[in-house]
Amino acid sequence: MTDRRVLLNPGPATTSEAVKRALVIPDVCPREAEFVELYADVRARLVDLCGTADEAVAVPLPGNGTTALEALLGRVVGDGDRLLVVDNGDYGARLAAIAAALRLPHAVVACGWGQPVDLVDVERALEAARPAPGGAVHLAFVHHETSTGELNPLAALAALARGRGAFVLVDAMSSFGARPLRVGPGPGAVDAVVSSSNKCVQGMAGLGLVVAARPLLAHAAGVRPRSVALDLVAEARALEATGQSRFTVPPQVASALRAALVELECEGVAGRQARYERCHGRLLAGLGRLGFEPLLPEARQSRILLAVRAPVAPWFDFERLHDALLARGFTIYPGKPGHAPCFRLSVLGDLHEPDIDAFLGALGEWVERARGRPPC
Repeated sequence: MTDRRVLLNPGPATTSEAVKRALVIPDVCPREAEFVELYADVRARLVDLCGTADEAVAVPLPGNGTTALEALLGRVVGDGDRLLVVDNGDYGARLAAIAAALRLPHAVVACGWGQPVDLVDVERALEAARPAPGGAVHLAFVHHETSTGELNPLAALAALARGRGAFVLVDAMSSFGARPLRVGPGPGAVDAVVSSSNKCVQGMAGLGLVVAARPLLAHAAGVRPRSVALDLVAEARALEATGQSRFTVPPQVASALRAALVELECEGVAGRQARYERCHGRLLAGLGRLGFEPLLPEARQSRILLAVRAPVAPWFDFERLHDALLARGFTIYPGKPGHAPCFRLSVLGDLHEPDIDAFLGALGEWVERARGRPPC
């Protein structure tokens, strides 16, 4: 049994004891049959979360979530294509930064940091997109913008893009596993989701995850590779043909991911969403009693992460608050610099209502001391 720490940062997340135990496995070469079978099981479970094997392919990649984003964008967007990036926070801006670094033909629909997505602007951008003859249009956006806690309108964005024949690429880093997502054909479905082995999946950090629709991969097969290690098509082909990654996979992380996926299947995506929402509601109410204000109105909150306005008062100092809470086993996260002063509290991971109550108790004691009043 390890010491329990409550991570209120948006990943890596607090994990269960079963997931931690799954890290301790016999040393194994990733080329051996026993690991190939484990990895195939992981990939099948990932697909089952959001599609079917006939419609989608799961491609884990050693690295973090941003690694997987770069692998997706760099291989599916051709030189004759047009990529549209929706940006209303730091992680939308990161998508645009990846596109610029890879020199992808792209445009940005800039909504403004912390602002809701303007569907009219997205529609205009889609109508104005002009790929080369035979090229495709791709719409990329963040589902849960964790710099602000905004849950962007996935269904509406997917409908706009699909209605114009565009591919839909979703950064679902901190929503996959806690919100229903569908990869494949049909209303509300998308062509790719990207996440990681931690966050809402509640495994250990170390693998980026792509689940891509087969038609998207067929399009990508005609796109020139821009990387060797991050060649999504080559990796998908190797996995489909041999069950093996082209490069070394961390077996312990894959083992922990399988344990996490089993837990997720037992809880169900709807059950995990409901647990997160209960914890979020408890957190929001407790913060309100202590005088803190959320950055966004409740209707726009993801109920996975809450951005909290930093009090403009002599008694408040984030670093002191962070250090005091860390000493008591709670990790909190700063806001993004250059924007509205705030700090962030996430309820993703193996967190439950007693964890939130314990955190609020510790926070309340610190606030009382910082304001110069002894706790009751």
